Amino acid sequence: MNQRPFVLGAAVLAVVVLVCGGMVGLPLLLFGQAEAEAAACEVPSAPGASPVPGVGKWGSVETTNAATIVAVGRQREVPPRGYVIALATAMQESKLLNLANARVPESLALPHEGVGRDHDSVGLFQQRPGWGSIRERMTPTYAAAKFYEALARVDGWQRMRLTDAAQAVQRSSFPEEYQKWEGDAEQLAARVLGLPSIDDIGGGAPTAPCGIDDLGPVPVGPGGWVQPVRAAIVSPFGPRGGRLHAGVDMSTTDVRGDPIRAAATGVVEQVTCDWYATCDRDGHTRSRGCGWYVDIRHAGNIVTRYCHMIQRPEVSIGQDVVAGQVIGFVGNSGGSSGPHLHFEVHVNVPPGRYKANSRNAVDPVAFMRRQGAPLGVST
Repeated sequence: MNQRPFVLGAAVLAVVVLVCGGMVGLPLLLFGQAEAEAAACEVPSAPGASPVPGVGKWGSVETTNAATIVAVGRQREVPPRGYVIALATAMQESKLLNLANARVPESLALPHEGVGRDHDSVGLFQQRPGWGSIRERMTPTYAAAKFYEALARVDGWQRMRLTDAAQAVQRSSFPEEYQKWEGDAEQLAARVLGLPSIDDIGGGAPTAPCGIDDLGPVPVGPGGWVQPVRAAIVSPFGPRGGRLHAGVDMSTTDVRGDPIRAAATGVVEQVTCDWYATCDRDGHTRSRGCGWYVDIRHAGNIVTRYCHMIQRPEVSIGQDVVAGQVIGFVGNSGGSSGPHLHFEVHVNVPPGRYKANSRNAVDPVAFMRRQGAPLGVST
């Protein structure tokens, strides 16, 4: 049996004990109801000691710094998604090393794990003088706490792409660079906590309070159909710009990250991102296509399509799904003017993938009304 996750989780607890023992003197930040629920998810831990062993390409020094970042987040009751954002930021800024700066002589006399030359930035998050003294910024617990403090002031950060949330704090000249570390940050956060996946405590993007299973069931209409999202129709089915808008766009305030549910029981027929579209980043009106999308084939040769998901969907081709099952999350990928679900219904669709098209598309509003699951927030 592999004991490594247990050891890593134990080491994080040791760091938590140090942090909670007074190394961070900043006041505890208050988060909203959803964040509080996420922070309350159970995280297994056990007594142990540090430093933390290395994980994958990250050595013991880097992993110990990662454990400190996570521990500070736990001490401040930050939702687990915050750990991932903080780790990805430190990966991009310093490769998880507490850096001095050749241009800041005082920093070279303090404990450090490497030397950078970026302006007057120091530490794990490459924070500049406005974040604190040189000594403070080169104290990992302080630097992490200041990052979380700034993140908490970013309205809606848990529903943002990782790179957008990180950029709102860091204001980097390279705002998209944080996104490439998301997978690494999720894996490292899980490993230092001794978890199989950070999704188990709602740390993935976007989050359920304690993982996707916590989203729970929803009422299904008498015909076996359910709304894919509870949102208003902001753009109807019909002609648009000389071509058919083959579905309806559904959106509402703060819809980014809301769960998208299978409209009825069926088999997943397509899971992909259009090759010519933006995928793991926000799209725009100059782009084309659905971005990340899912097709589901239902009884009677009916196919439903769900477009513009925020990330790779939660289902795979050939998977059986039931009505109301979460298949992905609302995003803005592809040819999109803002976060929304583009929902299509196709009837009399011949067998095989790629058979759902504008010729067999029908108005989802009328179709769903007939199924006893009318679309719209008022239902």
